[in-house]
Amino acid sequence: MSANSKLKLKLKLILLLTLLPVTACVLGAEDPVTFPTYKEGEASFPSAVTLSPVFSGSGNYGLIASGDTLYHMELRHGRIHGKTAAGGQITAVEAGTGLLSFAVSGDQLLRIDGFEVTVSVTMPAEGIFLAVCDDQPVVLLEDGSLVLYDCTDLSIITVHTLVNSEVTCIEGFKGMVTAGYADGTMITFSIPSFAELASEKVNGSLLFMSGAGPDNLIFSTDEWNEVAVCSPSDLMIQIMFTFPETPSWAAADSEVSCVYAVCSSFGIQVCLENGEIAWKTNEYGENPLVVLADDCEYALIASGNSVTLLAK
Repeated sequence: MSANSKLKLKLKLILLLTLLPVTACVLGAEDPVTFPTYKEGEASFPSAVTLSPVFSGSGNYGLIASGDTLYHMELRHGRIHGKTAAGGQITAVEAGTGLLSFAVSGDQLLRIDGFEVTVSVTMPAEGIFLAVCDDQPVVLLEDGSLVLYDCTDLSIITVHTLVNSEVTCIEGFKGMVTAGYADGTMITFSIPSFAELASEKVNGSLLFMSGAGPDNLIFSTDEWNEVAVCSPSDLMIQIMFTFPETPSWAAADSEVSCVYAVCSSFGIQVCLENGEIAWKTNEYGENPLVVLADDCEYALIASGNSVTLLAK
């Protein structure tokens, strides 16, 4: 090889080495995703899924109500491992610890251990909403009363008649339950006495409330395009996550590191603590329902008669 050729080769190598860092910077791997976006599995059901799925207390299953059946979806591949017949349309479902769960069907309250109904009782009226506090179910009845049931035999422990019966949602925590009202009032009651612990009123009508781990309550109203985070013990807003429009539903992990919000015109959007919209998708229609695992490893999205399992 001539000296001239060697010089040209050397210059090419120098140029290549100079450009490599720039190329790596432009084409380099993205920052690792810290929330679930990968479609791990999907299951279809006989009828539309109109209730938000919930994660079992054990963290092994997603609980999905479709018609008169509760389906147990395992979180490795999104397969259905078991079914629980409720005997009627399921109108509410919540998880306890381990594989314990509760469901409401008309005026029936069901205790479910694993895949089996182990206790069933007839309530004084049809159940509208269900919350779980320390494995004890609290049901808002059609007659406007909040009823606390014993988790073992589902006997009634306490009945509390609400002064304002226009409740739009309830959410349970350790030793307390929070009720949200159409006029924007939120009240947290202690369990089992139903003594009032905290009360706040926000602008607009409450659209939803959702627990994010044991210590956080997230909610929104029809006057906001934000999702607010507060402690159920004092109901004081700590942080707000902003979205392009009023969210119809939202979910967060226990650390509230991100919020998945459903915006009818924009699909599902994920907002991080710093306010960044880090991920969005229109794949699931206008009004899907989403739930996020406490550890932020999995999400379940219900749309129509199907549920999609997302993994990190």
